[in-house]
Amino acid sequence: MELYQLRYFSYAAKCENISEASRRLMVAQSSVSKAITGLEAELQTDLFVRNGKHIRLSPNGRLFAAKVAPILSAVDALPKVFAGETESAIQLRVLSASALIPDILARFRQMEPQTRFHLLQSSNSDETDLTIFSSPDEVADRETVLLTREEIMLAIPASSPLSLHKEATLELLGREPIVMPTEDQLLREQIERLCIASGFKLEVDFECDSPFLVRMLVQRGLGITFWPVQTWRTYSSDSLTFLPFRRPQLYRNVYMRANPDRTPHPALERFMRYLTRYFAAIPEP
Repeated sequence: MELYQLRYFSYAAKCENISEASRRLMVAQSSVSKAITGLEAELQTDLFVRNGKHIRLSPNGRLFAAKVAPILSAVDALPKVFAGETESAIQLRVLSASALIPDILARFRQMEPQTRFHLLQSSNSDETDLTIFSSPDEVADRETVLLTREEIMLAIPASSPLSLHKEATLELLGREPIVMPTEDQLLREQIERLCIASGFKLEVDFECDSPFLVRMLVQRGLGITFWPVQTWRTYSSDSLTFLPFRRPQLYRNVYMRANPDRTPHPALERFMRYLTRYFAAIPEP
């Protein structure tokens, strides 16, 4: 009893016609007939009741078909079992460090071109495998891994008189228009908390939805902004000057957090290990 015989039998049972079964299988009619005849000889029973060109399952044929169906189903599923790891898409939610994501994914795909990604920037984490986010606070739980602790500097136009300063202070913020990204709400919340704690109200003059637009506005002299030096490094420019805060120093932590309600698949685990290596390799500014 061969696998092809079971498949030919299954098609013949569904089509109730040898010619139609052979057409769908793209084999000769004689091959289908010979396979069925061979099965009947081996089982010593008629599997079909024949009526000219039309056939229908006999009682024993229906019993045999019920036994064959799960066998063929299991065989057909085998490629999916072994391809399951490569076909798994990573649901990646990006709340911070979005400027680095194109480079991260391009490098990872060079190593694993079969891995697919679904990128999200919504706040709903139910359908997410992994979230990248930032916080000024220490986050300690089993699912959360620190990727980097980065300094936040004040970015100003290189042509601005402020560039003569060696460091930034909160007092400088009251003298210039402020540009802030709407995309990175966590960064904005951190800065606003800091200002409130220092008795300073942050007045934002320009809001935009990407670090690139933030840079362009600052370059054109329309304001100053807070600049995460590692995750925004791809947007740095010679036309910008960066002043470090000293009193107080400003930092934020960038984390990745796996969804505790989902079992990580192998591709996700490899991507998480890669993220750790990627951030560890970012040079200090």
